[in-house]
Amino acid sequence: MRFMIALLAAVLAVVPSAHAGPSTRWDNIGPNGAGGYLAFAKDVAYVLPGAGQQVFRSGDRGRSWRQGRPFPEMRGAALAADPARPDTVLVAGYEGGGGAGTVLRSVDGGLSFSVALRTPSEVQDVAFGGAFSYAASAEGVYRGVGGLTWSLLPGSPASAEDVQVVGSDLVVAAGGVVHVLRAGKWSSVDVPADKISSRGDVVVARKFSGGVHLSVDRGASWRAVSGPWTSSWILYGGITANGWIQVQTLDGHFISADLGATWKRTDAVERVDVYTEIGSFPDMPDWQWVYGSGGVYATADHEHFKRVGVPGAHVLALAVSGRSIIAGTMQGSYRTDLPVVAQEWDFDGSAPPAIGNRIGALAARDGVVLRGRNGYRGSQDTIFVERSLDGGRSWVTNAEMPGNTRSLVFDPVVPGRVYLGAYLVNAFYVSLDGGLSFVQRVHSPLRGIKTIAADAGGIWLADAGGLYRSTDAGLTVKQVLPGRMNSVLVDPRDSRHVVAVGQNSVFVSFDGTSFVEVPGVSAEQLSAIAMSPSGVLYLGSISFEGSSKGVLRSSDGGRSWTVFGGPDVERGVESLLVSSDGRTLYAGTVSGSVHRRSLG
Repeated sequence: MRFMIALLAAVLAVVPSAHAGPSTRWDNIGPNGAGGYLAFAKDVAYVLPGAGQQVFRSGDRGRSWRQGRPFPEMRGAALAADPARPDTVLVAGYEGGGGAGTVLRSVDGGLSFSVALRTPSEVQDVAFGGAFSYAASAEGVYRGVGGLTWSLLPGSPASAEDVQVVGSDLVVAAGGVVHVLRAGKWSSVDVPADKISSRGDVVVARKFSGGVHLSVDRGASWRAVSGPWTSSWILYGGITANGWIQVQTLDGHFISADLGATWKRTDAVERVDVYTEIGSFPDMPDWQWVYGSGGVYATADHEHFKRVGVPGAHVLALAVSGRSIIAGTMQGSYRTDLPVVAQEWDFDGSAPPAIGNRIGALAARDGVVLRGRNGYRGSQDTIFVERSLDGGRSWVTNAEMPGNTRSLVFDPVVPGRVYLGAYLVNAFYVSLDGGLSFVQRVHSPLRGIKTIAADAGGIWLADAGGLYRSTDAGLTVKQVLPGRMNSVLVDPRDSRHVVAVGQNSVFVSFDGTSFVEVPGVSAEQLSAIAMSPSGVLYLGSISFEGSSKGVLRSSDGGRSWTVFGGPDVERGVESLLVSSDGRTLYAGTVSGSVHRRSLG
């Protein structure tokens, strides 16, 4: 076991060289903050995150990952890789806005996809076996050749949910029970099933409310699996590549190495929560990857886990404190040391006793880091303000108040004064003690604050109802511009230079009073804005339909903009950060973690 743990650490060690000098490309630097459905072929691993609109590929057994281009026309729910051709990948799913299904096919290792099959209903599973590929849908089971030339198998069962190739046979979960195609003939067995897994001639079928059943003769005969659990709710059940039967119920996670004769309870539920699926490299069956609630993890014993989740986090906020760079995501916050040399960052999965764990805002100053966590407590949305004095390694909850937040900012002049933006309430919050406590400022015109910017003369509020200005720490506010505002920035070199970001337009002021609109900056939604020490502006954009420009750039104070994006950030950018020396731009992306680009 010690050997497997050591092997795991060695295989997953990541020491790429930090990118130096000016560049026209983006580097995905992590954090590995997402889990997803798994597929393996030779030494290649694929992960389809739960968002289901892109595939990540690793050709070095999980040490680094490449993000595929998004396929926004559908949501993926399963994937498979061809064992004979590792760069051939299938994704099964459904098209948005209707019940139609799709199978996408890639021959370049998941970088790009094309439609291989369209069906009247959602495709719930895909598999390779022999020279064929298979897809499970409500109409039945489709068969293709290498992912192409599909046709519905005659006599295949309707409402197919899962398909497994077992030797020369096909075992399918359909209509809540098991169906087998053997020697060209279909038969059904009254064995409850919504998921199936297999190893050699052994097949395991499980159903959430129907238990776990085992066959050692490729589905010809079955027996119920029992063990030291009392709950009838089966959260996971299957057989792994090394022959372990694994069952997870409300009572815990259990492993059997002898086909269910004896069982061992593990710490898996406490470590990674609920399993969704398990996979392995063909030549490393004892090293199992688990897709669980907390992401993707590798384990040799289901007691000790190493996170190998892909860099597919949705990054809402970025901050730097000392040598730490911190990313606020939909799961929590991650941190690592600068310069970033690995896609695996430290993860703080702790959270207050509330539903929700989204870090919507970060602020750092003089060794203090504040984060705004959005959760749901009792009957209302709640902001938890947490404080770190060690660069984001540990946190203490200081305050909580109604609403959600996407903005935290330290006052540049008054020590201890902190502003916290809020939406879902007509208010924002002010702290006079460094974020330990807050006072609410209620203003009926406010519709939801996206960003707060502070200067020596007051604060600017980018709100869903317009751009507002306050010169008395928020006691009164005055509307300066109407319309939805997504972000606002004050030039730290000259507070009269203010840039406000609308949905598709930018508004620029050089006197702190009057603004000029730069219309049509982007057809996509504009998001975060950042400035380099030399005054160059960078602006993020997000597309909900397809590819966005990602990042735009202005070297004239915001009067004109050029595309500074690329395919790595075309899904969209939620947050931007320029390093203090002006040499690096960090972009927190939509479901793509943090990308870094050298500015020279």
